[in-house]
Amino acid sequence: MKKLIFFGLLSFVLAAIWLTPLAFVVPYINKFTKNVTLTEPSGTIWDGEVNNLSINNHYLGKTSWSIDLLQSLKSLSMKTKFTIKSDDIDTYGVAGIGIDKKLIIDNTQFDINARYINTLQNKAQLSGNFKGFITYAALMKNVVPEIDAIINWENGALKTPIQLSEGDYRAVIKPVAGDLDVKLSSKEAPIELNGDIKLQKDWLFTTNLITKSSNLGLMTMMKFAGKPQADGSIAIKQKGDLKPFIGIN
Repeated sequence: MKKLIFFGLLSFVLAAIWLTPLAFVVPYINKFTKNVTLTEPSGTIWDGEVNNLSINNHYLGKTSWSIDLLQSLKSLSMKTKFTIKSDDIDTYGVAGIGIDKKLIIDNTQFDINARYINTLQNKAQLSGNFKGFITYAALMKNVVPEIDAIINWENGALKTPIQLSEGDYRAVIKPVAGDLDVKLSSKEAPIELNGDIKLQKDWLFTTNLITKSSNLGLMTMMKFAGKPQADGSIAIKQKGDLKPFIGIN
């Protein structure tokens, strides 16, 4: 009898939360989460939509989501199907946050105009579109991410500080025994690019790249970073530590 009462109360609580209007909850989310802003909500907590999602005052777009309760219980993370749409962002897939605060992304497709990237930084002016598919990604603060994804930079160009005309670039990212391997290539681009970058669990990285360009200015610059080869290409083999750049001691 006690078990029946317990499960009855649990079902009531879950149903109440499931049906809670999103408009009732959003003011509290905006109040307690300084970096996230939601406006013009509709639907419920578990199946809702906002016309404006902003993070750190950067507008992402119209966002909708639907929580998959069964998959959430199986994976012990809040598995959510989501879509984000704006003039610069078009993405949809599955995301979840585990009890260890790890962000998990599954089967997610994205198309991001470089205009949005330019709003996040002022070091370089980019153009083109970043398109790709994330099969799986696990992201956690101060931990080397686990990523299985393909990213294409289509019609990519760079205006400052280095001048690059349009070209297509690809990064194939795979997790390897706790490390991360990023294979780079280019097509019809001002820089012929092949090789990979490996990021180890301790944030040390190594590059093993072969580059070539018909642009004398680019070739001169690449010679400072690597070693000229007999076929006229430049081999860039370097090692470094990313910890100082991301604030890890």
